[in-house]
Amino acid sequence: MDNNKYDYNKMVPLVQEYCVEREIAVPRWRDAHEEELIAFHANVLRAIRRLGFEVAEEDRQEVAQEVAKRIIGLGVLQPFLEEEGIEEIIVRDGFVQTEREGQIFDEGPLAPDEYFYRLARRIADLEGKELSAEEPQIKVGLPDGSRFTATIPPMSRRGTAINIRRFALKRFTFDDLLERGSVDEETVEFLKEVAASMDVSVVFSGRPGAGKTTWLNAFSGYLPERAQVSCIETFQELQLQVPHVHHLVVEEDPRIMGEAINTTILRMRPDVLVIGEVVSREAVEYIMALNLGIVTHTTIHAKGARLALTRLESLSRESDIPWEERREIIGSCLGLVVHLAKEYDEKTGKYRRFMSELLAIKGIRNGEYDTEVLKAWDGEKFTPLKAGREIWRGR
Repeated sequence: MDNNKYDYNKMVPLVQEYCVEREIAVPRWRDAHEEELIAFHANVLRAIRRLGFEVAEEDRQEVAQEVAKRIIGLGVLQPFLEEEGIEEIIVRDGFVQTEREGQIFDEGPLAPDEYFYRLARRIADLEGKELSAEEPQIKVGLPDGSRFTATIPPMSRRGTAINIRRFALKRFTFDDLLERGSVDEETVEFLKEVAASMDVSVVFSGRPGAGKTTWLNAFSGYLPERAQVSCIETFQELQLQVPHVHHLVVEEDPRIMGEAINTTILRMRPDVLVIGEVVSREAVEYIMALNLGIVTHTTIHAKGARLALTRLESLSRESDIPWEERREIIGSCLGLVVHLAKEYDEKTGKYRRFMSELLAIKGIRNGEYDTEVLKAWDGEKFTPLKAGREIWRGR
């Protein structure tokens, strides 16, 4: 059956409204029983008929199945969640956009704002969260691992705002990044050696959407097979390319994250610890892991490689460890910052994501970080790699 024959964007909201008016229960998207799904499919089939949609008799079962799937999932947004290549789904006051390869595409006003308001509240309820005037913002993980963020009035001044961050199904490698022009061969060979050595802790920094997670995933592919790797994150974004990994997904709570990191360090004894993203007080535990001599890789939001170090200090400011000691640990134990950029190219009319700077941290001198730029994008090409091996090997 050709799904393009039918206007699902019109059909789905009306069938949903039909179900609400008749108090027809929508199965939960996690652990729904087969009997519930069969009964709901029958109700959707009945709704399509009673609402007068013109559907060919031979297509009715499949159309009802598709409508039911979308209602149980994300409604009119469900197809975008299943389409390969979409990185972000954006809703503003009923208008839908998608991001592919860093480019924004208009999909149109697919439903009224009230529809997306109800959708956001239903997703919050499914995940055991509250979304109301008192709690007007949520961030939850969807069953497929995507990250759903929504804000409603009165905090959102112009209707319901939704962002759904999708994570690539494909496991990108350095070869993929080379093909895209995001990096050069010399840098790739250097980072492969860094990963294989298990001697150096690396931070991948950059603005949102710069490709930090993609780079960390690619980098992990060059860890030794013998490596005992533990990974901790709040949303399952990482696809570490190692044969055996101890992978934890914990609540987005600094205390819980901190306990998970501490337990992993002390009880699982990893050779390499990967923290999906440092965004809050988990920076304290990250710094403590560095201090214990555990090679630890992570990502962090920052405008520049040097500012990534400043952000680590800022996020860990509630620690009992004095600022000077935290700086000493970072300067002495962190080896490299790989800074990634996302810039609009006027010539092509597209965004380009690439490594803009490779920074080595050599230690602390006179209370300040002693750093050296090993390689950078000078606006036209990547500069030659400096003698980086002498900087990090044997630290």
